[in-house]
Amino acid sequence: MYPVNVTTGQAGERSRGYGWAGVFFVVKSLLALPHLIIINILRNLAFIVAYIGYFFVAFTGEMPPGLRNIMVAVMRWEVRTYGWIGALTDEYPPFVWEEDDYPVQLAVDDPETRSKGLAVAGIFLPIKFLLALPHLIVLAFLFIGAVFAAWFGFWKIGFTGQSSQGIHDFLTGTMRWSMRVTAWLYGLTDEYPPFQLSA
Repeated sequence: MYPVNVTTGQAGERSRGYGWAGVFFVVKSLLALPHLIIINILRNLAFIVAYIGYFFVAFTGEMPPGLRNIMVAVMRWEVRTYGWIGALTDEYPPFVWEEDDYPVQLAVDDPETRSKGLAVAGIFLPIKFLLALPHLIVLAFLFIGAVFAAWFGFWKIGFTGQSSQGIHDFLTGTMRWSMRVTAWLYGLTDEYPPFQLSA
């Protein structure tokens, strides 16, 4: 199993109100606006922290736990927020930094050893982004598909109060793929991400 995973439980009953808020995407996005602002700031912080981490790994072979924890916390906040926006849960995401029992979860295993070579590639950012380019291209299409899938899912929730398992799985898989690529770019894992939606 890949060392980075996103889990979201199962599709099921959902709030029709949130369903209709999702149909009018702007409404649900406005409800999530505080989180989206925080994510935008934290994502920039995480990239800076990742860049600093590359130097530590390149010279020592170790990622300081404090830097790793910041990056994982940012990714966790992102997963919770987008999980709620996509109706993977009705529970509004908490404004917390640490891990909790929220229904949308991110797990990132800490590797025993780290590649100094990949850390050097991270220092020279274009190299690492070029290596990730195939994933970034696929993810661009997956994100477009995810927006449409979520929108159709909101209609179903609005009318029936039930989410679709197929849409739920696709949105979870897209988020999982995205977080795996993000973790690899951050240097949280050296294992190149698989081209798959499944766990």
